[in-house]
Amino acid sequence: MNRPSIGVLVPCRDEAAVIGRKLANLARIVWPSAARPHRIVVVDDGSSDGTESLARRAAAAHFEKRTDVRVDVVVNSGPSGKAHAIARGLEALRDDVELCVLTDADVIVALDALVELARRFDEEPRLGLACGAQRFVEALPDDGDAELVRGDDAGAYDRITAWVRRQESRSGRLFSVHGQWLGWRRDLALGATPGIAADDLDLRLQARARGARVELVDRALFFECKAPHGAARDAQALRRARAYVQWVKSPRVAALRRELGWLDRVQLDLYRSVPLGAPWFVLAGALLVPASFWAAGAPRVALGCVAVVAMFVASPLGRRLLGLFTVIVQATRAERRGTLSGAWTTARR
Repeated sequence: MNRPSIGVLVPCRDEAAVIGRKLANLARIVWPSAARPHRIVVVDDGSSDGTESLARRAAAAHFEKRTDVRVDVVVNSGPSGKAHAIARGLEALRDDVELCVLTDADVIVALDALVELARRFDEEPRLGLACGAQRFVEALPDDGDAELVRGDDAGAYDRITAWVRRQESRSGRLFSVHGQWLGWRRDLALGATPGIAADDLDLRLQARARGARVELVDRALFFECKAPHGAARDAQALRRARAYVQWVKSPRVAALRRELGWLDRVQLDLYRSVPLGAPWFVLAGALLVPASFWAAGAPRVALGCVAVVAMFVASPLGRRLLGLFTVIVQATRAERRGTLSGAWTTARR
């Protein structure tokens, strides 16, 4: 049985360093059989480093003689920003595909990642949107061959969040989807919302508002390198946190919330409130618990509590959480001063 045709969107801004590798990777992977050719649409969003011309050359080199996959390189001539680039890509796809897949230019995917993603949509008619599983690695091969990926750069926090995603996925209510490798049924008519930088969360909420399942496809792997340590990684973390705060505060979220079932509303409200309130809740607990024991005439217990807090903060997990809390506070303050731009750049090693 032929599977649906697939359209892969690759929004780009100044991706000259990786767009060749991206298209080489997409040429290597297995594409499911389909009645019509699959599509790849590379959308250049105002790049200043020659991304468009490099994408055209790479497309010709890897796909010119293929009949099963067609590649188009288009320019976002409208307002800049990833949401508008995605809209331009969807416009280019028209109604030629049944599944849309959004992917970042700086990640590569496993040989069978697209097959596994499409297979899950075949197996579950209620599935509306699904993402692949993330693997952090130390380096990506220049030729896009995922079989050559080596090294594991995932930390404890990455493994914990991956476990949470797998549990949520079982009920079809995966929340933190991976926008680096994300697919949905075209007939859901999903689209990125201008003014919301967290396009993956925006698409996910739209799918749930339409009653569709949202899942993680654990075998649809994509590989990614973390940003370099230092200013580049700090800037990336702050941008992602600001995108989250922007999304939480968006009227779009409040409007879509009204279309959700009660369990989805509870989940949404927890994700909207807990991450932003956690720094202050933890700080209050760290201060009030020892103070309460001190006031109750148990200074040794109070000092013991302080020592436990200090040891936790000094541990790798404690330092990680403290860093996250700091970024959340910075992002909240930054969004109060002015909303995050839709333009984006990618920090690289």
